[in-house]
Amino acid sequence: MHIIENGKAHFGTFSKVSPRFDIKGMRAPYAGIPLPSIISNIRIKSRLNYYFSIDKYVGLVEFFDFKFLGLVELCFWNKENGKKNVYHAIMPARRRFIPKNTERGICTSYKKSRYIKISWEKEHNAKAMRFHVKNNSGWNDSEGWFHSIHDDNMKTDLSFVNPAPSASRCSALWFSSMKVNGHLAVKGEEPDNSSGLAAMVMNRFYTKTLSRSSRLCALGNVDGKNIIFYMEVTSYDAADSDKYNGNVLVVDGQPTALPSVVATHPFGLNKKWIIQDTESMIDLTFTPSSVYRRALNLIALRSSYSHIYGSFEGVLLDKDGNKIILKDFPGMITRSYMRM
Repeated sequence: MHIIENGKAHFGTFSKVSPRFDIKGMRAPYAGIPLPSIISNIRIKSRLNYYFSIDKYVGLVEFFDFKFLGLVELCFWNKENGKKNVYHAIMPARRRFIPKNTERGICTSYKKSRYIKISWEKEHNAKAMRFHVKNNSGWNDSEGWFHSIHDDNMKTDLSFVNPAPSASRCSALWFSSMKVNGHLAVKGEEPDNSSGLAAMVMNRFYTKTLSRSSRLCALGNVDGKNIIFYMEVTSYDAADSDKYNGNVLVVDGQPTALPSVVATHPFGLNKKWIIQDTESMIDLTFTPSSVYRRALNLIALRSSYSHIYGSFEGVLLDKDGNKIILKDFPGMITRSYMRM
């Protein structure tokens, strides 16, 4: 299945992924004006996230493709003491930062002091993330690798194709969950070699002049069950966001499509968040323990974002109505703002 055919998107939630993850070709995506495709296509932006959790560490890698440059950031926290390590780099212009091929691909930052790579190969059911980063602003050298395992009952590959608030545009999301064997070592500290969980999320969307998003992800174990959930609230959400969104819960490999959520932080980013839906499937709070903020200002781009580590508490329901009660469940929220 192709995402876009004859100028229209196939909207919905799918238990498979198109071999080519591309949303080019929408007919007149901006206000119905038939602009040249080169102008419309340049407004498509891409993001690739890899979330991981092993015994001692939890974190994420985020690649962002702005067309004319790319950004990459690695952020992870020590679960035992909450200490964070953050490494980032700007990637100079190249033909493509984030591949469109879902059968096989590599997304890499080649800078010697910031070598970070996410790769996947469908034929061998393999996904991996590696990094080797050097001292930056007080954070020590660190290295790590995370490999999906072959006998994996947590494996999912789902895709979500959603209309933008303007029906002539769309966004698409590829979500993969998996078990991993991992290694993470920070210079001067005891390395962590353990198994855990990971999720890879690729997103392509037509941007507006101003784009905002909050993305929530948590990975762990509850009563012997492996749990991963991913939710997002963005400025390009569908008008009917309960019907079309990219929210998902995976319990021991069984996925549940979740309704849209409202995530509020009435007392500030550093205080308790409230995450709820309108269908009584999601009733959570998130208590931050560490916040990292960064802003980037270039000639035609202003971007700011926050990576927040903390713990979720509350109740989730799966598709069969089973209650999943979370307490001190580790997770992350990434909040971003972009003006072009």
